[in-house]
Amino acid sequence: MPLLDLLRDRLAGRVLDPAPLPPETAAELVEAARWTPSCRNLQPWRFHAVASAHALTRVRAALSPGNRPWTDRAPLLLVAAVRTADDCVTDDGRAYADFDLGMAVTNVLHAATERGLLCRPMAGFDPAAVRAALGLADDVRALVVLAVGRPGDPASVDPEIASRGVGPRTRKPLDQLLVVH
Repeated sequence: MPLLDLLRDRLAGRVLDPAPLPPETAAELVEAARWTPSCRNLQPWRFHAVASAHALTRVRAALSPGNRPWTDRAPLLLVAAVRTADDCVTDDGRAYADFDLGMAVTNVLHAATERGLLCRPMAGFDPAAVRAALGLADDVRALVVLAVGRPGDPASVDPEIASRGVGPRTRKPLDQLLVVH
């Protein structure tokens, strides 16, 4: 798939098929993250695959009220985190782990799209509750939760959920994003 087509075709809907994904799905998606560039090649990202019923229940309880209803159908949640010990901090104090993780998450999104999967990132969650749910180490900081699954049938979910995010995707024009000097 040509790169720009892949970017334009990214799927991030909220209507998921609850059928389990093959066990290797998380590893295939995180393999794309593994090849992401990072500051000083420290690769600070950690992805926690949440697929068991018990773990899904615990992590879903940590999501914001707006995310809980539609993620009930997600067969896989990926908690994307940084290990602070692997952060690249420059001599003038600039930290890069969050930026590095953002690039890694982008690669996961594209790998999911290439496989025909929906992969929706969420910032709406309680980091302390996710930490407790997964038993994360003190030096691991969760930054985003990704809901992953096959596209579902809109008729099988609440109409309000089915209507969210439907329609053409819009982006700012290029001339608002690129400043040429």
